[in-house]
Amino acid sequence: MKVISLDHITINCLDINITRRFYEDFLNLKPLNKVDMGDHVLHYYELPGTRLELIEYIEEQKIYQTGNTDLGIYRHMAVVVDDLDEAFAKCKAMNISINLEPQYIAQIDKKIMLIKDPNGVEIELM
Repeated sequence: MKVISLDHITINCLDINITRRFYEDFLNLKPLNKVDMGDHVLHYYELPGTRLELIEYIEEQKIYQTGNTDLGIYRHMAVVVDDLDEAFAKCKAMNISINLEPQYIAQIDKKIMLIKDPNGVEIELM
């Protein structure tokens, strides 16, 4: 077996409207389409090289809280941006939760920052 590509990344949303505003207004992702699955709705966004899939559940679901160092969980997605300092300023202006302010990490030879989306999903900006 050979992996061909990444098709999509999925996030179960606490509040679809707040989540959509975050991905549209902060990350400037372009909405693609919606798919009604009966008990939930899939909201697709263009993510360079793949797609982001946001899930809006119709019925109330359990909410689990995990920390970014808990074991056995998906940790984060990392996206490359054209201006990390601009992203930092935009985070502050939009009151977006910042886990790690922009800094150079010598071990990976990259300047990064870590933020959280409205669902608590960590995103690494580099």
